[in-house]
Amino acid sequence: MKILCVCLSSTIQRTIKFDSFTTGQINRSQIWREDASGKALNAARVLNQLEEGSSVALCPVGNSNAEHFMVLASRDNDLYVHPIYVEGNTRECWTLLDAKTGSTTEVISDAAEDLHHLAGAEAELDLIESIREYMAVCDALLIAGSRPVTWSKNICARICEVAHKAGKPILADFRGEDLLDTLKVCTPQIIKINEDEFYQTFGNSSLSENELEQAISKKSEELHNIIVVTRGAKDTLAAENGKSYRCPTEKVTPLNTTACGDSFDAGFIREYLLSKNIEAALSLGNHCGALNSQTIVPGSIKKAGEN
Repeated sequence: MKILCVCLSSTIQRTIKFDSFTTGQINRSQIWREDASGKALNAARVLNQLEEGSSVALCPVGNSNAEHFMVLASRDNDLYVHPIYVEGNTRECWTLLDAKTGSTTEVISDAAEDLHHLAGAEAELDLIESIREYMAVCDALLIAGSRPVTWSKNICARICEVAHKAGKPILADFRGEDLLDTLKVCTPQIIKINEDEFYQTFGNSSLSENELEQAISKKSEELHNIIVVTRGAKDTLAAENGKSYRCPTEKVTPLNTTACGDSFDAGFIREYLLSKNIEAALSLGNHCGALNSQTIVPGSIKKAGEN
């Protein structure tokens, strides 16, 4: 099995761990690392940890810091990246881990004019053509993460349409207008978003537990697909063609909550493709998310330094 993971927002992620962190003071870190990252790229790393060679990450990489990004990717034995080179910089993100409070804080350099990929028509055509070629040999498409504002508004829909026409299952982990525009073109077999993203996309808000479960079921029945809604430490809710499912999360003390959702994506799609059992897929997805929370590496189910 091989899954193509498309990541429009590739990232150079710097993770910094402190015994304690206090604003307004000098803070000295105990651990510092850099990783090639981004939502779908993180999912690709976890997929390759579950089964070697089972995924490839296709992502735009800004020319200005492409060499550094690709060096980071090449150091990661659990990651294979196919870059689409574009003008500008790959964005950068800092994750601050406070061991005393157990908190995770992300700081993202997100200024479109100098830290996003400056995509053009040629790069978008290259991306779409590459996806078309991979769909001939891959079993599914996983597309996750936000669309940089410098990419065409319909790029997510175009990406999903390629996989749909190839008859391949799609897991879509993005929200809002990009998801609604995609649904006008095709319906991903699996939509996985968090609770806030479900509200933002489908127009609900402040629902009770039962109301949220019913809303997910109703939307799944309407779309004839699977919808999965993750909610942090609370039970994961899902529905398949209107039938509701609930899966408890594993109770752990997290070290780093970054990319737990991406790790869930990897576990869920792998198990679902293998067994077509949504309960088993929810269980493996939650397990991968829990394992990821125990490591400082974004999108990993094994601790740093493990083989």
